[in-house]
Amino acid sequence: MGSSRKFSGLTLRSTVVGLAVAVVVNIWGPFSIYRLHSSLITDDYMPLAVVFLFLVVVAGLNAILKLINPNFGLSPYELVVVFIMGLVGASIPTYGLTGHLVATIAAPHYFASPENHWEEYLLRYIPDWAVLDKGAAKYFFEGLPDGGSVPWRAWFIPLFWWSSFVAALFWVLFCIIVILRKQWVEKERLIFPLAQVPLQMVEGTDRSLLPSIFKNKVFWMGFALPVLLIGFMVASWFTPLFPRIPMRGSRIAISSISFGREFPTINMELLFPIVGLSFLMSLDVLLGIWLFYFLAVVQVGIFNRIGLNLGSAKVYCSYHPPIGWQSAGAMVFMVLWGLWMARGHLRDVFRKAFRGDRDVDDSGELLSYRTAVFGLILGLVYIYTWLYRLGMQPKFLFLFVPLAIIFYIGIARMVAEGGLVYIRAPQVPQVTTSYILGTKALSPMTMAAMALSYTVIVEIKAHFISAAAHTTKLADVIKLHKKGVLAAIAMVLLVALCVSIWYTVSMGYRYGAYNYGRFMFRGGATLPYENSVNDMLNPYGTDSRRLGFFGIGVVVMAVMTFIRYRFIWWPVHPLGYTVASTLPVMETAFSIFLAWAFKLVILRIGGVSLYRKALPFFFGLILGHFFAAGIANFIDWKWFFGQGHEISGW
Repeated sequence: MGSSRKFSGLTLRSTVVGLAVAVVVNIWGPFSIYRLHSSLITDDYMPLAVVFLFLVVVAGLNAILKLINPNFGLSPYELVVVFIMGLVGASIPTYGLTGHLVATIAAPHYFASPENHWEEYLLRYIPDWAVLDKGAAKYFFEGLPDGGSVPWRAWFIPLFWWSSFVAALFWVLFCIIVILRKQWVEKERLIFPLAQVPLQMVEGTDRSLLPSIFKNKVFWMGFALPVLLIGFMVASWFTPLFPRIPMRGSRIAISSISFGREFPTINMELLFPIVGLSFLMSLDVLLGIWLFYFLAVVQVGIFNRIGLNLGSAKVYCSYHPPIGWQSAGAMVFMVLWGLWMARGHLRDVFRKAFRGDRDVDDSGELLSYRTAVFGLILGLVYIYTWLYRLGMQPKFLFLFVPLAIIFYIGIARMVAEGGLVYIRAPQVPQVTTSYILGTKALSPMTMAAMALSYTVIVEIKAHFISAAAHTTKLADVIKLHKKGVLAAIAMVLLVALCVSIWYTVSMGYRYGAYNYGRFMFRGGATLPYENSVNDMLNPYGTDSRRLGFFGIGVVVMAVMTFIRYRFIWWPVHPLGYTVASTLPVMETAFSIFLAWAFKLVILRIGGVSLYRKALPFFFGLILGHFFAAGIANFIDWKWFFGQGHEISGW
């Protein structure tokens, strides 16, 4: 795999296997949470479903093929293409895209009532082409009567237009990743910690039956820990007499601490996969995440004591608004500073795009710079036009879209540089924009359009942009031909979108989507509209206090960034400041702290040599958890259908 030659990797068999993985992921993911009421297996940036299925392909299917005939096995390059297709495909179902999309366009007519005032304040301003009609929505949420059939004709127009918007958004984000790839990968040398998972899983498969890491005893020690833990927990499902471990999902509850009245509780919960994945991250990033979380807890306690209150947090935003607005300001600065640092590279990109400068080499990119730049421009034109036709005022539109793109880039950067597998932006751009402009200045059509925009631009939790960034990294590491990778991405997105929409919609009509029991098809479907109506009934102007905390975040992030660039010994990465009070960090901070402590001690005692010897143990924690959680999901299917156990969520 270290050769400088380029390989397509996109062969007929890798395409078939990759598409099969993507199809299974897009059925298994919604089936697990909507019907089994079991684990969230596509709900992060290293999805359980993808890793489990890839493990089956690498250690099962590929090994069997090699036993039949050594030439039948897939090469490491083909295996990486399979992983890429699975990872891209996993960005589509449930929380990635289609769950929010289907639920939000089906909700307004079905949930409207005289009590919630949707008819009066929203429905008259919602275009018919953007949402499902009342009759089709009723049977989607409640299930079809006997002999009924899915009214696909009612879905066709809204799905067509929303799919065109999704295509434009994904295209814009992909063009941005292509433009930034060389800056991130070659100039800044971001480490992409999560990319090490598939690379370790295929290492050595060109020389032997199984990956090299499977021959390491330390790996199996790490693998055994989560397998035994989850196996012990599964045994307790069958009988109340079996001893139970104090767990919440896959978290081992150790203890909790609080600094006093009004201070948030810090839950000390151990998550083996988070410890394993965090061990791949750099020490300064790990320190920055748990340290800024700790400082956020202290800030919130002090603010509560002195009576500083910005109101309750909006949906999908940080729990504590003063910290959330600081984090939003920090993320905006981080992204804009990154673009400023890339100004030389960006000049080369635009010179190549507009002048065809031969001195600028874009032969290693998935798209030519000309295609990426003009594709970005045309895609943005379509997005702006589409949202304007949806009802957004220009002044809202020209702030909302840049903020959304900044948050997307920020999340992609945090996953690429930090390796955070379970993360989301500190705020959604709808909330940030509405508080900056004030809802008093927004028309009813804009408020309705803002609610509808939650169909696609919502919590950035398992989004395509991170999969695209890791695709470019993996393609670069193993020297895959760009045309093959591009074709793989295009195929899998089309197939995944069709399969996911078909399965989510048809299953809703068969069983009633309201019976899924998930937030997404209940409160998650109605909250965007409830928020808009509430803001129309209780309008507010520009919120100077929130903007003040936003400004504090910008200034603090600027100072910390300067310190990091000025003093190379500075041990704290400012990246953690951007997500200090988000729910994912709150739930994983202790495990991240443990990974930092383990890595620090190992490096201090034995240096890089001991670190490399210990690394297989932490890979074992990762793969052991994903393997055992996947098996547990099948046990839910067989013995606990509809009453499953969520053990794979972080």
